[in-house]
Amino acid sequence: MRDLFLSRAAVIFLAVEETFFLYVLVALVRALAGRRTVGLLLRPMPIVVSPRLRCRFRRMVLRAMKRCRTVRTLTIVPFNVFPAFSTIADDWIYDFQLWDVTEEEREAVEQLRRERRPGNRFVMTALGTQSRGKGFDLFSDAFARFSVLRKRFTFLACGKVSPDIAEYALVLEEAGGVAVNRALSHAELLGAYAASDAIWCFYPRAGDHASGILGRAVQLGIPVVVRQGSLAHRLCTVENLLHIAVAPEQIIERLTGPLPPQNIAWGRYAARRFAQRSEATLREAFGMAPEPAAKTADASQGASPAISPSRDPTTTTAAFQEPP
Repeated sequence: MRDLFLSRAAVIFLAVEETFFLYVLVALVRALAGRRTVGLLLRPMPIVVSPRLRCRFRRMVLRAMKRCRTVRTLTIVPFNVFPAFSTIADDWIYDFQLWDVTEEEREAVEQLRRERRPGNRFVMTALGTQSRGKGFDLFSDAFARFSVLRKRFTFLACGKVSPDIAEYALVLEEAGGVAVNRALSHAELLGAYAASDAIWCFYPRAGDHASGILGRAVQLGIPVVVRQGSLAHRLCTVENLLHIAVAPEQIIERLTGPLPPQNIAWGRYAARRFAQRSEATLREAFGMAPEPAAKTADASQGASPAISPSRDPTTTTAAFQEPP
């Protein structure tokens, strides 16, 4: 606590929502001494849109704090994805999980891909904890009900299934899918990405929380399936990420249409671009000197792929090819 108030170096709060009053108190006290405080908003949506008294109060406080020169509140969602976030934050970075894959991890996935022996169906994978909020019930039910999906895809769920929807894991398995109802090791997670042609990321419409599953898929150039109209959908559209936008009533139409092909080079380029923008914003927030322009330009040129994905991956006109 003493260091929070007295440190001469900038102080960062990694989740403002969890320690809101402490963040405000520390930031204002440090501002009196001209010292910098940075806070990350991981879930800004409720603060911006909720009519609840607590959220309205936090909204008012954060708006007032934008006037303070030494306090910088940042979201992990770009303002052009949801412009109202600019009313409570000074700037934004990309979610860390959109630019954190190491070269070693990337090389491991690419090696596993080269060793993969594709079958006669695509692999659609749901990773992480499986819940209604992530659309696991729709994932399992659609696979069980529609034979056209079973002919085109193998549905694979890897991650602990919430007890309240455990029956959907049985539904998936009885229909011929695979449910690995346990936490995966890091190596198993990389293997699951390498084996997948698309990743299920069917988050709620207002799901503004960090998403490591979507972020790692993006970095590895794997298409993601997102809920139509969700914040994840907006992010994919704004950033030109490989995706298929699906509404529950359109799941057959969307998943039997063109599947964007994997694009490893574009995933690498996107991750580098996200990192450069985010690091520059953080350096500015901390009062640090910017990276040399020449270094930034060289890194950007080195990351740029020869071919970018379609401007609208949801409705790409690229020829669809079934797997061998």
